[in-house]
Amino acid sequence: MSQGKTSGIEHLKTVILVVLFFTTILLLYLLWSQDAQSRIQLPDILTQRQSAEVPAAETMLLPDRAVYSMGDGSYRQTEEGTAELFEAGLGAMSSVLEETGAAASEITETQYMDAMEAYRSLTINFSYHIPFAELCSRRDIALPPGAEVIQSLTVLAFSEAAAQSIFIFDGRQGKYYRLYSQSETDVFAGMTSEQDMTALTTYYTVGNILGGENKQLVPLTAQSRLVPLSWRVESEETSQSVRQALAEALFGENFDFVRRITDNFGNVTYMYGYGQKTFTHQVDGVLEYKNETADETAGGFFRDLETALAFVAAHVTWNSLDGREIRFFLLEAETMAAGKQEGYRFRFGMKSAEHPVFYESGVPIEIVVLDGQISYYRRDVISVDADGAAGESRPAQDPANVIARNYNHIYNVMTGNLLSVNEESAFEYVAAAVREMRMGLVRISNDDWLQPAWILKTADGHVFYFSLYEAIPIGMSD
Repeated sequence: MSQGKTSGIEHLKTVILVVLFFTTILLLYLLWSQDAQSRIQLPDILTQRQSAEVPAAETMLLPDRAVYSMGDGSYRQTEEGTAELFEAGLGAMSSVLEETGAAASEITETQYMDAMEAYRSLTINFSYHIPFAELCSRRDIALPPGAEVIQSLTVLAFSEAAAQSIFIFDGRQGKYYRLYSQSETDVFAGMTSEQDMTALTTYYTVGNILGGENKQLVPLTAQSRLVPLSWRVESEETSQSVRQALAEALFGENFDFVRRITDNFGNVTYMYGYGQKTFTHQVDGVLEYKNETADETAGGFFRDLETALAFVAAHVTWNSLDGREIRFFLLEAETMAAGKQEGYRFRFGMKSAEHPVFYESGVPIEIVVLDGQISYYRRDVISVDADGAAGESRPAQDPANVIARNYNHIYNVMTGNLLSVNEESAFEYVAAAVREMRMGLVRISNDDWLQPAWILKTADGHVFYFSLYEAIPIGMSD
């Protein structure tokens, strides 16, 4: 074979190898691109679909309760329609502060309590503190002279004692304020004229019912239609696909470099790097995400709340995974600090078919936002069989009977003293310690049914659960 022919064959081989090489590269590129698109497509689509469903921060600000004083030592209390009532209250506050000569001044606790108790009044109560300046800025309400010292709004109140004024309790500072102007508009009448008091349960102070000085409110008697409801963790079949999408969305393009660890119990943890990001989905349905955040700038209450709401919506977890109706609301909000970082811890409660659901341990959703970034997220949402949720209305155990039957149990838990004590002293101790008592459905550990219960909170932070119709202890948390 001639030298020229041999050289031509070698040249042809080289060309073929180059073509094969580039063809291989092209095929690998197309394969990786298609795989990446198919892998990222689900969370991307879900993110876009959910982005329009991010709830407004204001819709999560659900007042804990509204209390009407009759001015004669009796009260009416409701937990329904409080969001609309708060919205009306903000409108009234805006109207007052728009008037000429609007101002704010601090008043004493005695002055405030006299206006709320000795006269007809309305208090709209939150279980957390809303930064006052942020709230006014968000609602385009100009701060009047003297209002710059108000740090938070915990209670928004109106009283017949000063019908043209608005009262604020700043729970962060433990101080009371009055907002007023030169207007003669009766804002108290405007806030209460449409409420039918006869439809609301009558409440009295604990002191009036049990003796002592405790001014917390409890009903004298109560009716309820609550019945036990079955519940379960969110559908495993549905949630697995969503959890996989959530894991990929959380780790983004770096998902290929995430370690997947499964323990002996079946809990699966995705970990990036040396624990900078971890995402765990447990066999009991709990989702937990942790993220090391960088030092940035704190966002404030509303911006941090919006960050939390957007994060949940973007990761396909605001609604029940099996389609059942759930309403979430802001249950707690507390300021957080980690080194130089600042932010908020938000805890969200839930209602199923408008029935509040309490957990003996934990809350449905918890999120920590530090310097405007998600630092921690935990989801423990359950699916409730709400069909036939309301039974026939029947008498519940009177709160006074619940306390009278269980004061020894409450006293022993609060004090850690299991020895016999003076019964009168123990009863007085418990009566003075009551901070809240309400009805609801409770998720008790190792019970597949939500139980109708009286929920009793004490001054030291303990929460006791008693069966609604029998007054038997069924759970406790602290």
